[in-house]
Amino acid sequence: MPSRYQIAMDLRPAPSRSVGILVEMSAATAGSPTRPSAAGSDALASMPEPEPTAINVTSDGTAVVIAVEGGLDQSTGEALIDAATAAVAAGPSHLDIDLRGLESFTDEGARALVSCRTLGSDLPGGLHYRTSRGPGRDALLSAYRDLETDGLAD
Repeated sequence: MPSRYQIAMDLRPAPSRSVGILVEMSAATAGSPTRPSAAGSDALASMPEPEPTAINVTSDGTAVVIAVEGGLDQSTGEALIDAATAAVAAGPSHLDIDLRGLESFTDEGARALVSCRTLGSDLPGGLHYRTSRGPGRDALLSAYRDLETDGLAD
């Protein structure tokens, strides 16, 4: 006697089209490794890890300080320019770009420093860079060296 609640379809597992594809794939890849070696994927191991980056904006009296920490690449440079644009719009007396926490840079990232100088040029106190020996100073020198070699320096 059928029960009051009959199941309309059979819920037992049945082979699907995917099973057939998997069987073909398994035969085609027989003998190949199923996962990366213990050292990990060779492609991933050869890629350098990006530097963790932070752009911190603080107020120091009537000045705005933008600190760049970690790496300064093209995308970080764009974020730096955006932060400097927003800071200048707030109307501080001057803008400081703190590069003392910088650990690495690319040429594209360094070029953003020149763009920031242009943004801060209309402020009463202008733009100041905070650097010490190391990548921060090197990035600044690189950015302005490129200007001199391109004939664009003031």
